[in-house]
Amino acid sequence: MAIDLGSPIDWLPWVGAAAAVAVVVGLLFTRDLHSPVDWLRWIGRNTKRIAVLIAGLAVLGAGVTMLVLPGPGIVVIILGFAILATEFAWAERALDRTTGTAAAAASKVSNNRAGRAALLLSGLALVTGGGFVATFVEEYRVIGISLTIAGLIGLLTLLPRVQGWIDVKANSRTNGTSSDQQASAPTSVE
Repeated sequence: MAIDLGSPIDWLPWVGAAAAVAVVVGLLFTRDLHSPVDWLRWIGRNTKRIAVLIAGLAVLGAGVTMLVLPGPGIVVIILGFAILATEFAWAERALDRTTGTAAAAASKVSNNRAGRAALLLSGLALVTGGGFVATFVEEYRVIGISLTIAGLIGLLTLLPRVQGWIDVKANSRTNGTSSDQQASAPTSVE
């Protein structure tokens, strides 16, 4: 007589619940660990930090996903690091590296006429195609919107003010200085 246990996927909620019960029991009945009141105080003190961590990692994960799916992946990754950088120093360093790398790549493309033309045409194609899909193909509306946003971001990099920011970031990456160091350094002494 064989016992049908179902698929392992059916076990997942029960395994998760058993693990959660084991953790709670371990926290309540172990003398060497902090009391539950101490844990609640720690959670209360760090609620903002935990919320920033969860939100930042969610946005960062969405950006990594958008690297292979339609959407502005690099921009969303930078946004995720910007959220995390409000609470974590490591994320601020990663944000500086990521923006520097993205700016250097954008600078290489947009510093010549052919690159700007390709960026203009691809941006217009993304906005047009994404707008068409978002408007007329209801089941792919989210993809159409993300394509439109990606095209708009590409077109925004052609603006002179954005080009100036990209050049500053790209130069700070090649010189090995951060934009904060450049901003605080005196330009000339007279």
